[in-house]
Amino acid sequence: MPLLPSRRARARLAALVALVALPAATLVPTARAADEPHPFEVFRNCPAQQMLAEADDASTSCVTAVVTGGTFVIGKGTVPVTAQSVLSLGIASVGAGEKTFGTPGKVFTSSPMQVPGGLLGVPGVERLLPGLTDVTATVELATTQLPQIDILASIYGGEVVALPVKIRLRNALLGGGCYIGSNANPIVLHLAMEKAGSFEFVPVGEAGSLIHARGGVVVDRSFAVPAATGCGVGGLLNGVVNARQGLPSPAGKNSAVLDQDAYLGGPASEVLAFQQR
Repeated sequence: MPLLPSRRARARLAALVALVALPAATLVPTARAADEPHPFEVFRNCPAQQMLAEADDASTSCVTAVVTGGTFVIGKGTVPVTAQSVLSLGIASVGAGEKTFGTPGKVFTSSPMQVPGGLLGVPGVERLLPGLTDVTATVELATTQLPQIDILASIYGGEVVALPVKIRLRNALLGGGCYIGSNANPIVLHLAMEKAGSFEFVPVGEAGSLIHARGGVVVDRSFAVPAATGCGVGGLLNGVVNARQGLPSPAGKNSAVLDQDAYLGGPASEVLAFQQR
């Protein structure tokens, strides 16, 4: 059964394999049907080539976390997570330590979600005048720095990742520059593992492997949310958005409870071969 062969990579894998001793988790080798997507499809945005340029292939791993559902409570409003958000990184041994890698523009991707109640916060009104009364929200990364992931926290608990984000609100009246949070003043989600879920091991080819952590839940119930900016011409609608959402909203008044699937695999040479097919 192929494994990630470096000392650090073996440590990551061994920590995951140790989950078989936990009652709430299982680790099961999984065969792939011929018509199923390639297991490394989840690593489409992994910076495999970057890692190979700086690190020994044996030490490289791709990491992908996919938010599949959950809820955001921001001030007075609750937004169900109806679109996937994907975090894609690479981890490799460089020198005496580990380095995180990311592909510019592809580290964090997310799709728009409908905001219940639309611009006015009245249920059903969002469908009254499409483009005017409805509002979409898109979560974006609010930093040029690469997020640091603690893989072991996914198993044993604790903070998995600190993720600085901003939320773009869009409709015809708000324009394209309406944000809650910014690069200078982000919403910082300190996401900790609340539920580990189940694990499966997937051999890939002769030298690759992937571990899928399915059905985990990460949470943060203590982040603060700043006021909205850039909404409408000259910011004229900032007050409308802030009143509708109850912004700014202090720590303790907001929460993120996110369903997550996570993937760890490699080595980078095998992922790159898949990416270049």
